Amino acid sequence: MNLLDQYLSEEEEEEVKSKAALERGIGIRDSQPRLKPLPDQILDKYHISPNIEKYSGEDMNTIARGWTSFAFVEMRPSHRQRLQIDSLVHTVGLQLRSEIGLEFQPLHISELGSPLPLHVSLGPNFSFQTSQELNAFAQMLQVETWQKMNAPFEVGFEPILQIYDNVDRNALFLALDVSQSVKNSHIRRLWTAVQESLDFSRRSDECAASRCAWTFERSHMSIARAFLKPPSIKAAGGHTSAERTLDAQYRRTIEQLNMLLANRPVDRSVLDSLRFQCSGIKLTKQRSNLWIPFGSDTQ
Repeated sequence: MNLLDQYLSEEEEEEVKSKAALERGIGIRDSQPRLKPLPDQILDKYHISPNIEKYSGEDMNTIARGWTSFAFVEMRPSHRQRLQIDSLVHTVGLQLRSEIGLEFQPLHISELGSPLPLHVSLGPNFSFQTSQELNAFAQMLQVETWQKMNAPFEVGFEPILQIYDNVDRNALFLALDVSQSVKNSHIRRLWTAVQESLDFSRRSDECAASRCAWTFERSHMSIARAFLKPPSIKAAGGHTSAERTLDAQYRRTIEQLNMLLANRPVDRSVLDSLRFQCSGIKLTKQRSNLWIPFGSDTQ
């Protein structure tokens, strides 16, 4: 009988194994649960599209609110990159606040503290008259991208930060300019793909002005935003003497801020840490993001 007592029943043995496995799972070395990252397809389907108020005014939004599209290169900052951007926005934001009294808030994190992607735009927010035009644009952009881009490339940035405004002139954006070499090569080819796809989709001329207003030379990635209170005059204004005076003051403020930033270049080590690999572009289409990989990207 004493010999039999040394053996566990089947239920007791299973309980011991489960307890041991549980203890191993919550050991000191693995105190934090490790979850697999969500697939890009899930993130694109349920993720909120980039803030495109910067690229589309009130007039454009009323033309064809139901059929719009926005092409961009997306950056999903790593934990280290988010820390670098936090520090950069905090340091530069303090300097700008002392100059103009505006509070710049980072764009890579939501009000609830969750991480958000950043982006380099490939044009303004485009409006379409019909869903057929939007579908034609999206299909042709895939073809043009596959033909013009056959390999991933690395996105780097210039050391001088820039201030940009939006179409409605109610906010200022602190941005990193894309490096000149990337602008003149990869971004230029992507911009050309977007323009040729727009021409193919035979859009009406109502938004032709917005199509021509943006060029690849303005390629940048906004990292912080400050709202203007009260809002400045609209871009379409400036007819009266008072409006022209306000417009001149508004432009002078942006120039002064950019001159201030020109004397405070970003450290090279920070710029190197913010580089990221681009293997495709994204397109907003019917409240979701369409992923368009480059020709050699089979993912």
